[in-house]
Order: sequence, then C-alpha cells, then structure tokens
Amino acid sequence: MQQNSPALRSPRTILTYGPDALLLQWEQRIAPDISAGVHAWAAAISGNVAVRECVPAYASLLVRFAPRLISAYDLQEFILALKPESKKNDQHLHHQLPVCYDGPDLQEVASLLGLSPERVIQLHTSQKYLVYQIGFRPGFGFLGQTLTELEVARRSAPRARVPAGSVGIAGRQTGIYPSESPGGWQLIGRCPVPLLRAGDQPALLRAGDTVQFRPVSLPEFNDLLNSPAPWPKR
Repeated sequence: MQQNSPALRSPRTILTYGPDALLLQWEQRIAPDISAGVHAWAAAISGNVAVRECVPAYASLLVRFAPRLISAYDLQEFILALKPESKKNDQHLHHQLPVCYDGPDLQEVASLLGLSPERVIQLHTSQKYLVYQIGFRPGFGFLGQTLTELEVARRSAPRARVPAGSVGIAGRQTGIYPSESPGGWQLIGRCPVPLLRAGDQPALLRAGDTVQFRPVSLPEFNDLLNSPAPWPKR
C-alpha cells in the first residue's frame, strides 16, 4: 500500500499585508523543513485563480491576490483548508558553480575565524547549499546554511560597489552578487558563471535549487569567464 508523504510544517500565523496581500509566517529560523513548508504552500496556493503572486522567503510567504476576485478573509479560509504534501519538484536544479577564491576579504575572514585561507575554502566547498530565497537584487540567491565554523559578521563598512560574480559570506549565509551593487558581505571569491541574462529564464537560480561550489585556479576562471557553459534547462 502506498503511504502518504509526511505532513509539512504549517504556517504559524496569517496576517493581512495591505489591501491585496496576506503574509504567512512560520517559526522565524532558517531550516530546510521550514523552507519545504513555505514552498509547498506556495505551490498549493498558486492554484487559486485569484492569486497573482507568491513570494517565498526563509520562513514566510507573501501572497498577493486580486481583491475583485476574492476577499482576504475567503483567501485565508482557502489557505487554512489546504493540506499540501511534500513532493519532488522537477523544476528545482542542482548547480555546480566554480569559484576562484581570491576575494579581498578572504585573508581577513580566515584571521577572524582562526583558520587558514585554505581551510576557509575547504569548508565553503564541502557542502551543498539550499537556495532559500531570491531577493536583495534580481537573481541574488540567499544560500544556507554554512557550517558553524564559517559564521562571520558582515563588514562594518559596506562597499559602495561590489563587482558582479563576487562570492560573499555573512552570518551563516553565502551567495553570489549577480550584478554590480553595494554590499556588506565578506567577499572571499569570484564566480565566472553569469547569474542573469535576457530572455524567458532571466535568473540562473531559483528558490528551492541547490548549489555546491568548486574551487578553480585563476587561469581556469578566466577561461570560464570568456567561454561560459550553457545554462541547464528547466
């Protein structure tokens, strides 16, 4: 007999968020099981024709709706009646991303953590990261969690310009800046893979994807920068 998938974590609260949105909140911590619940509810809620957009975050989900089609109360009742189940999402991809670990903050990060730069690189590349959410800038994936040995504070003085492709860490998060922008994360390397492009798939990463980094030399970085590999298809 086929067994049902185990129940997912349900949102703890549902709040009105302006005239055309609801905010679903889970326990406010970073955890894969909470993220799974956020994305399962997003998929289920998106099936309502009155829902315009679902925006997942680490432990919350913003649901935008058309007030002319449904009231906030009725949408909340619809959500409370849902019983989504955990299931594999074939749209989620695993990315192996190359990084040249020559970032301007690598040495300082190693010193702050009491590690060698080589150990920082080893720890950063040793695990698979979940893309919890996309935000801050288009295409910027918040990846987590790093190992506790790599937990480090943001820079006390953010940079006005962080080059596209910069790989940073802050707290127990890591990520790649997809475009030049201000930023306060500690920069430990550079990724030659473009994270943004024109077309119907503008961002490489999506919430729910996974990422693992692999170290590359400067010559290999330059080769990949000049001849990037094609993006995987979803």
